[in-house]
Amino acid sequence: MRKLLWCVVLVVLLVVASALAAEKTWESQPGEFKGQTITVLITDPHSAVVESWKPEWEALTGAKVEMVVVPYASLYDKMMTDFITGTGAYDLICWPSTWAGDVMGGGWVLPLEDLMEEYGYPDWDDVVPAIKLIVSWGGKVYALPYDGDCHMLYYRKDALENPDYRAKFKEKYGYEYNIPPKSWEEIMDISEFFTGWDWDNDGETEYGIAFIAQRKTQAMWSYLDIAMQYAAQPGVAPFFDPDTMEPQVNNPGWVEAMDVIQKLTKFAPPGLLSYGYSELRQAFVSGNSAIALDWGDIGILEQSPEKYGSKVKGLLGYGPLPGSMKTYDFKAKRWIEGYNQVNFLNFGGWVFSISKFSKNPVPAYKFATYFTAPERSLLDVCGIHGYTGANPWRFSHFKNIDKWVEGGWGKDSVTKYLETIQTILSDPKAITDLRIPGAAEYYDYLDLYLAEVLSGTKAPKDACDAIYAEWVKITETHGKEKQKALYRESLGLPAE
Repeated sequence: MRKLLWCVVLVVLLVVASALAAEKTWESQPGEFKGQTITVLITDPHSAVVESWKPEWEALTGAKVEMVVVPYASLYDKMMTDFITGTGAYDLICWPSTWAGDVMGGGWVLPLEDLMEEYGYPDWDDVVPAIKLIVSWGGKVYALPYDGDCHMLYYRKDALENPDYRAKFKEKYGYEYNIPPKSWEEIMDISEFFTGWDWDNDGETEYGIAFIAQRKTQAMWSYLDIAMQYAAQPGVAPFFDPDTMEPQVNNPGWVEAMDVIQKLTKFAPPGLLSYGYSELRQAFVSGNSAIALDWGDIGILEQSPEKYGSKVKGLLGYGPLPGSMKTYDFKAKRWIEGYNQVNFLNFGGWVFSISKFSKNPVPAYKFATYFTAPERSLLDVCGIHGYTGANPWRFSHFKNIDKWVEGGWGKDSVTKYLETIQTILSDPKAITDLRIPGAAEYYDYLDLYLAEVLSGTKAPKDACDAIYAEWVKITETHGKEKQKALYRESLGLPAE
């Protein structure tokens, strides 16, 4: 009898241990959060990811997921207002990692090590190193990886690879351009050459280049694509002098880049100044330009003539950001002649964080790890779930070509597309975006004066001088020495 009793006790203990073990996994369990609700603050198109997975997760766990979807232009204010008031209206927030200085550095979101240790994380070794960097601050993880962001070059192969067009270009400009183009000097000439005529024989006039140009819609990253080449060297960030915290935004390299982007507007479609990221992508896949600069999203829209009206499926080539034939050394205060190409992690990538005021941190963590797990996140980045705004960020995303083909890609196209992105994200000298406190404010003034340059109402040098003056004020407001210490830390430099 006693032996039977001990057997019963042992079975009960094993059942309890098994249940406890189940609770300690990042993978959600049946009925685990029944009756609980989490609220997600997010923008389009990223809301498509939550929409894709929430019915499945709700059915599994018994929880409810509510979304508050806001425009990108108001996301920062909406998020920071909730933080400052301590309302705790949002459990899980999808935000761009370039705001890390304010969000992580401000202590507004939970460090995740305790949750990762208690519940685990779905294959941390599968995350690309550049993405591990952007979810961290001061040696701690404050966000879950979700997106791998870097700008890349898109070009129409039927235009740039056309032998007749290449011959006519050489006759006019005296040289053969590279495919993909290697420098902004080449881009300028190519953009001019392909502007104002029907080079794809569709009965409509096409243009040379398109990029994000509308105020408050991430246009500053179009400019930074160019500024990184004229004002930085690989591994040397050009935003501030790390020894003095003096802004570098009005040195000759930055001014040259501002001049280049102003000139490029002459070779862009007439509606360029209304191009936010959505407008750019839709216009380019509709076939109006030979070249575009964007994150990985254009590649997804390219694959779907039915849903997104793409006229360029299989016609696009991909490459890294063009370099320049000279770069300004802000330390030596002189131009360095010769080719320079810098990979830049624009924006850094969208991430998910848990508000420190969240009343439901565990279900928020488990929901985020549910849809960012390898096999699920692959569906969000490869096109199977359509245009989600999420780009590849796991090693496994770059390896599983069959899923991309299932998402509508041709094998040759997706192979080149993924090689381009992985090369950029794997570059140990790639420059990370500005991540110190106030980054959103620094960039807002950059965006403001860039808009005046693009509209032709302000000269490039005057705009750069105005940005410089505002950046000095922002630095002083946050505390110059504090900002310098944080900037040096963001660059991996020792404290002074």
